Amino acid sequence: MKRNSTLKELITGIMVLGIVFQLALVLFFRQHFYHAIGLWVGILLSVGLAIHMQYSIEDGLDLRGEDGVKHMQKAAVLRMVVSCVVVAVVLYYEWGNPLTLLIGIMSLKMAAYLQPITHRIFEKTKKGG
Repeated sequence: MKRNSTLKELITGIMVLGIVFQLALVLFFRQHFYHAIGLWVGILLSVGLAIHMQYSIEDGLDLRGEDGVKHMQKAAVLRMVVSCVVVAVVLYYEWGNPLTLLIGIMSLKMAAYLQPITHRIFEKTKKGG
């Protein structure tokens, strides 16, 4: 597998957003631990989803025609099911704030939109300036 910096940039964006959201939680809310658990479960889930997405895309592109499409559909359904199970477990056991969990999960989307900025930052640090 060829090393792709996009996943690294995406995960960096997710983690930076997690730190920013954590700082906001500490500054503006009480029950820091309750909110932080929800947030960081969502952040870790987002990182896992991003990693799984990259590998499933690479595997799907190696397959031919309908096999690749079916593989991609199965992988997407698997990611949705895992996300729903994690949300259900957090809600059932009241392990963290469901709203901050959702924010953590949505950090994957936000990091994807911020990836061009993250890419430019990575390129500048590679060049040393």
